Amino acid sequence: MFPKRILCAICLGCICILTGCWDRVEINQRGFVVGVAIDKPEDGTKNVYKGTYQMIVPGGLKLNGANSPGSNNNPHAGQAYFNMTTSENSMPSIAARIAGKTSRSPYFEHLRMIIISGDSVKNKANLPDILDFFLRNSEMRRSVQILIADGKGSDILNIFPNNESTPIDYISSIAKNTQKTNFMLSESRIGDVHEYLIKHESFVLQTIKKEDGGVTLSGCALFDGKTKQFIGFLNGEETQGLNFITKRIKGGIVESKIDNQIVGLKVERSNRKIYVRQTSPEQVNFTIKIIVEGTLDKSIANLDPSEGKLVESLEKSFEDTIVSTTRQVIKKLQQTYKKDALGLGTYLFQNDNKMWKPLADNWESGAKLFTQAGIDVQVEVIVRRVGNIFESTKE
Repeated sequence: MFPKRILCAICLGCICILTGCWDRVEINQRGFVVGVAIDKPEDGTKNVYKGTYQMIVPGGLKLNGANSPGSNNNPHAGQAYFNMTTSENSMPSIAARIAGKTSRSPYFEHLRMIIISGDSVKNKANLPDILDFFLRNSEMRRSVQILIADGKGSDILNIFPNNESTPIDYISSIAKNTQKTNFMLSESRIGDVHEYLIKHESFVLQTIKKEDGGVTLSGCALFDGKTKQFIGFLNGEETQGLNFITKRIKGGIVESKIDNQIVGLKVERSNRKIYVRQTSPEQVNFTIKIIVEGTLDKSIANLDPSEGKLVESLEKSFEDTIVSTTRQVIKKLQQTYKKDALGLGTYLFQNDNKMWKPLADNWESGAKLFTQAGIDVQVEVIVRRVGNIFESTKE
């Protein structure tokens, strides 16, 4: 038998250790934040950021009332969400200010998307400063999607969510359509962006823009690897070329012309190989070979696409189109932005570190050797199936 003193000490110790859910917050007291938009304030204040939180109304979700108007007494009645906006100098201050304006404190465990306007990350270290709060937050998930807005992020959170309960659901559904279009990047997640911030390589993030009452995710946003500053946007066609070079193609359509008719190739598979040759201590030449397989996805009037020579002509036409789009983005990155978002420096670092070490310090800065690199793109297109209905003049 234990002495009473020892038994009492054990009991008291257990009481101190087994405190239960001391920090529990009831679910009906939480304000579930599903989307955040960060903008640059335009009201003349000295605040650095304007933050907009999109918060869920659980009752509105049950009623599926995203399109239902609120009552005069409660404008949020029947709605699945509402937005709250404030301006402050930091992300923690924005969260604190929002908490002082709502009966339910912001809760980020269900956060799905952060939309950051390009204007708010043009200064050095703005992007790391914004994301630091979310990366440190214990409620945060590494799968949160990051989007760079061409325009105001808050405007995007106020769009009408076609066929969905909230704008975040609507945008998230669009972002997953990379198998249908190659004019946009695959989803940029906060875990991936964190890795970009640690490295010193230029990178691109998925872009969103308000358009015709909805949004479009065509194109991408370019960031400097050293300063982490937003530099500019690449359009949809340039992003398509970038996707082919960086092996991000998951599907989509490539259009070309033959006999003054538009023809489309539905991409099923795409692969890329890089070959490097160093001609001098500061000159590196890259040969990028891209192989694309797909199905003809558009009918051709008065032509029989099953004929061998026509198939060869179609393949050559698609090859020329892909070469043109890849050269377009290469020229933009080498001559206009002077940033290696193609990942060629990373390829050298991983595959030929001995060649890379003398080049590293002057690749994007200093002598800017990336801008002087020779980059040749060679494309092979294989049309596996005709897969369409066509008209023919043959009897």
